[in-house]
Amino acid sequence: MELQDGITTSSGNWYHTNSKQINNYIPGLLKKFKIEDIIKNADHWVASANGFSLVVYLILALLGVNPYLSGIISLLFFVMWYRNTSAFAYPGLNSLARLLNFDGFIYVISGASLIWLGMSGAYVATWIGLVMFFLFKVGLLQLGMKWLDKKSDKAERQDKILNMLLIRYGMKEGLMSGNIEDMQKSLINTVNYHKTRKKK
Repeated sequence: MELQDGITTSSGNWYHTNSKQINNYIPGLLKKFKIEDIIKNADHWVASANGFSLVVYLILALLGVNPYLSGIISLLFFVMWYRNTSAFAYPGLNSLARLLNFDGFIYVISGASLIWLGMSGAYVATWIGLVMFFLFKVGLLQLGMKWLDKKSDKAERQDKILNMLLIRYGMKEGLMSGNIEDMQKSLINTVNYHKTRKKK
């Protein structure tokens, strides 16, 4: 749903921009890509830390890496990816982000991997895998990170991700107008404005 001061999605993300502002920053972009598709892809990237981190654990566990070490690596990977998602958000990788955010895919690979680990006698890896699945699928870790981010005055994570996606869409199509710095400044000003309103 697009409102005057932002766009909200069914995933619970609020982006502090709208079609008019995007057209001002990157003229012609929305003639090539629907705003709905851009926002959907941004949503997939916002949630991508969960799917990627779970897959990392499953791969390590299936390769026979110590299950405790696999769990620690997966958690560290989650924090790294969560904090730096905007650096990895490329339009060319939208399909991958969408796949790892697709419930059917996550259920199938998780179920098959955990069954295989259980049948192989790797019970510790199986139980840790179940815990990881619960943490990542329910999104408890992401909720915790969101709570920590609320204490920061920096631009919100979903806005940074959408910002980088838009810039890379524009660069890919040769539509950038040279206003990248202005776009980033405007984004920060808009987010700070909304945070100030909430405090009041």
